[in-house]
Amino acid sequence: IRFTTNGTTFTTTQITTAAASVKSYIETNNKLPNYVTIGTNQITMPQFLQLLVTSLLQINSGTNTAMASGSVSNPTSPTGSYMYGNIASTEYLSIAQKIKDYINSNNRAPNYIASSLGNIQYESLVYIYSKILNYYKTNGRLPNYVLVDSSVTNTSIPSELQQYLQSTTNCQVTNSQIQALAKSITSGKTSTYDKAVAIFNWVKDKLGYTFYYNSVYGAVGTLNRMTGNCCDTAHLLIALERAAGIPARYEHVKAQFSSGSWYGHVIAQVWVNGKWYNVDATSYSNTFGVIKNWNTSSATYYGTYATLPF
Repeated sequence: IRFTTNGTTFTTTQITTAAASVKSYIETNNKLPNYVTIGTNQITMPQFLQLLVTSLLQINSGTNTAMASGSVSNPTSPTGSYMYGNIASTEYLSIAQKIKDYINSNNRAPNYIASSLGNIQYESLVYIYSKILNYYKTNGRLPNYVLVDSSVTNTSIPSELQQYLQSTTNCQVTNSQIQALAKSITSGKTSTYDKAVAIFNWVKDKLGYTFYYNSVYGAVGTLNRMTGNCCDTAHLLIALERAAGIPARYEHVKAQFSSGSWYGHVIAQVWVNGKWYNVDATSYSNTFGVIKNWNTSSATYYGTYATLPF
């Protein structure tokens, strides 16, 4: 199978090798490379997306004909949904055909392609299909599904959320200890979700709990003491999330705990893939986004804050 040519042909083996390289670059830099080298040729990302999906469709149909690279322009204005979830092979093959048809008709890459998870942005498409062909290169077969995590390639934070990345009272984001710890905890994690969960788990697992009222020690003081109440636990958790570039804020509630008693309580909210997750690191029973140590349905929610006022 051949399509629009500029005189250079590539094999599936060359493309899967390039896919591994592009996947690695994206996971390290959270952005697309300007080009990938195949043989002696520098292939732009729009061209490479065309090669990726055409190669994938050939693999699925059982053909392995040399392919020709065409001239493909950049998308005009890439946009897409925040998403984190799996797409099955039937769907990613269908999307690949849509991408191929779009490029053949328009001689440029699409801004996005619709999926069951939402609109998948151009940059994520390059990453997804690089992952699929890298899997094929490693395992000799196509994966049953592919994880779509838009945060790997779309790291922009909406302007209205910038306030939740800043240092605030008792939340010393720029402190050297906080910065170093956030970097250490998230080392090796490629997605925003994985980074956010790693920070939550570190605070939950490492920090002791001490009962007292309101903020006393703040993020840095709590880190040095390695114990704190709900307010100071939230200060440390939120400071670390913000230091990792992940928006986070405080939420004040009154809730009935597992003991049956009612207390005023402070937790964190962490923004990942367009969604706020309620997280409470004061109890081992909780996981990221799942609270078990108090009744979330009967609780009174007083409000959220960029800066905790008490």
